Amino acid sequence: MSDPRVDAIRKNTRVGRGSAASIDECYDDAELEDKLDRAAIFTPEEAIKWALEEEGLFHEQGLNAREGNDDDELLKSFEEWSKADKEEK
Repeated sequence: MSDPRVDAIRKNTRVGRGSAASIDECYDDAELEDKLDRAAIFTPEEAIKWALEEEGLFHEQGLNAREGNDDDELLKSFEEWSKADKEEK
């Protein structure tokens, strides 16, 4: 039986299947379920919020490894993520 929290994340356009987000690419369903349990995430809505925050942190961490140029791909990725995040709110 599938976990509704994982299903909600997998259906989300920003972090779900086909999004190329770290959540989609790095975790199988069992690993994702375990992470949600450890974070005390109980509802599908909380799960999506958690996944979006985790993905935002992933992009932010990328800034620490970037070259520092204004046209750096990691900076562009972070800016695109941040813009979409603001548009969603």
